[in-house]
Amino acid sequence: MKRGRRNDFDWVFSAIQLLGVLAAFSLIYAPLRQLLVQLGVMAIVLALFALLVGTGILIVRLAFRRRNSMSAPLRVHDLSTLEPVELESHPCHVPSLCSFTERLRTMDWFQFEKIVAAAYRKAGYNVTRRGGANPDGGIDLILQKDGEQIAVQCKHWKTRDVGVRVVREFLGALMDAGLKKGVFVTLCGSTGEAKQLAERHGIEILNETAVVKMLESIDASYDPQMLAILNDTTKYCPKCESVMVLRTAAQGPNPGSQFWGCSNYPGCRFTMPVSPVAGAP
Repeated sequence: MKRGRRNDFDWVFSAIQLLGVLAAFSLIYAPLRQLLVQLGVMAIVLALFALLVGTGILIVRLAFRRRNSMSAPLRVHDLSTLEPVELESHPCHVPSLCSFTERLRTMDWFQFEKIVAAAYRKAGYNVTRRGGANPDGGIDLILQKDGEQIAVQCKHWKTRDVGVRVVREFLGALMDAGLKKGVFVTLCGSTGEAKQLAERHGIEILNETAVVKMLESIDASYDPQMLAILNDTTKYCPKCESVMVLRTAAQGPNPGSQFWGCSNYPGCRFTMPVSPVAGAP
């Protein structure tokens, strides 16, 4: 047994002896010494190259693994059935979508009009605002892009569907302005009849889901200007853009009640109720 084990390592001992002979001979034979030095340098270079390649492959694998883990849908389990449930199908499991939806519903109608204008501007349109508290002829925004003009009407309706009468009024505003296309932006939906009438006359109705998708498409979550509008809880006067302040009515039909009044009073006498009525301008 000992003899067999020794034979297994004979090639190792032979290699060591050969290297020793070469090393000794190289001390007296310069060409051999130079060759050994060159071979040693080449071995070091090849080892470094292999190390770099291996490191690169490892980094690429880790990057792909991380990307796959981040893109994988979140999963939870239904406690009643113990079946896995994919959260990806529900938009409110995406933080940015949830925050957009919540913010759109808590802002006032004037902020809603401003965020819609900013979104279209980020999408490459030249936007002219005609809304606010001033007479707008049924059109809040005029969009211009590639020689085409589109009228936009914004209604911060959270519980009221767009009906036929409203679409007809908007259609009349388009005809009066000499425009052929329009967009009606709201948070709720529309009746079937109103949708059919709108489609026949080149009017697009955007609901809350469509507005959120538009904000996502322009990366509003990472845009400082869009975030400033979305997160700004300050109310501004739709008439003169001054800050609105809470005031208490001293007289009138509801003395003691609170309302939003323009800080530019008496220069501007615009007021808004604390809880804006659905369908406000």
